Amino acid sequence: MKEFAKYIGVVVMLIGVLLLVVPFLMGTTNNTNLVIGMLLVIEGMLGHIFVNNMKKGSKLGNIIWAIILLFIPYMLFFFFKKQAYSEEEIAAYN
Repeated sequence: MKEFAKYIGVVVMLIGVLLLVVPFLMGTTNNTNLVIGMLLVIEGMLGHIFVNNMKKGSKLGNIIWAIILLFIPYMLFFFFKKQAYSEEEIAAYN
């Protein structure tokens, strides 16, 4: 689980790419598919940066990340960050 948790952002990005590619190949592309796919790719990229950022961060930093990632994806990525790294690993980095 620990290794998978480090790559959750990449998995979200790949889901976004699938949402972009599959409708294109089927010839049913519309704006909804494009917007959702783009949002998932961007959320995955930012989530990957957030999860693999080893700095513990302040309360203000976490609020800014929650605003950038939107609240629900932030909670998902925060959970996987806690799964990926122990408190000792984060403390050693800081």
